Amino acid sequence: MLNIKFFKKQKLENDPLIDIILKIRQGDTSLKDKIISDYRPFIIQSVSRVVGRYIDPLNSEEFSVGLMAFNEAISCFDEKQNRNFLNFADQVIRRRVIDYMRKNSKLSMEVPFTYFENNDNGSFEEKYLKVDYQTNTDNVEVEEEINAFKNELMSYGISLLTLASCAPKHKDSKQLCIKIARLIAENHELYDKFKRTGNIPMNDLMKITDVYHGTVERNRKYIIAMILIIKSKLEILQGYVRDVEGGGRYE
Repeated sequence: MLNIKFFKKQKLENDPLIDIILKIRQGDTSLKDKIISDYRPFIIQSVSRVVGRYIDPLNSEEFSVGLMAFNEAISCFDEKQNRNFLNFADQVIRRRVIDYMRKNSKLSMEVPFTYFENNDNGSFEEKYLKVDYQTNTDNVEVEEEINAFKNELMSYGISLLTLASCAPKHKDSKQLCIKIARLIAENHELYDKFKRTGNIPMNDLMKITDVYHGTVERNRKYIIAMILIIKSKLEILQGYVRDVEGGGRYE
């Protein structure tokens, strides 16, 4: 049996699995069957980390997805771009299992942005940690997006706690702020000035819209947050923006 621990210790050096992968690519099907069999515990472990519990490979659709993902990793692995096959395989397994669970989940993967708002139930962080998602996979997805969002917000001097206290309370106000944010995000000159100054280009904005100056200033931090989401690849949070614009449940 192939020694998994040995291979992991060697990941910073030449990965011994690379030669095996290359032989499989050359048509050694028996070697492919062997590596899949030997790394079955690795696949189970990778899938279990995503699901958040130990999976029974005999009764788990997620394991089947992980198995196919491991096979995909063998076919797609590029030794010129990746130093370690197991790290690459783990990433592929994780993505495929998350995709599977998102597709089959009855719950929306969109995070209720009302968690950012100030209320008697505590801060966003407190509420977020208490949310009972259908699976821990949902938490993984949400946590990644929230962390990315938090980091970018902080570069503008805004924390989630601050955002919670300044988020508009009414539907019309939210929609107006998002309309302003989208106007800035989709206007090259306005967005360029926003990125350079780290603030809303008020004078330029007033030239192309009749929105009240005080409205923009009062909701400045929220508008900045919306600009960042609109220009980002944060799908979950963008879902919130689209939902508010359409008058949906996060209004």
